Amino acid sequence: MNNDFDTSDILSRREAAEYLGICRATLDRLDIPKTRIRHRVMFKRDVLKKWIDDHTEKNKGNNK
Repeated sequence: MNNDFDTSDILSRREAAEYLGICRATLDRLDIPKTRIRHRVMFKRDVLKKWIDDHTEKNKGNNK
């Protein structure tokens, strides 16, 4: 069986908050896709990166 799943790409709630530079309470309020298994909340690193990219303000004509 070929398993391309890498557990190093899965972050706990604490790790995801640290990765984003925010507290866990703020992380909980954001609409970031997550996986829940019983009481555990986990985030995929690539999903966090995509969320950051999607929520980054674009420079609107301010070329300095």
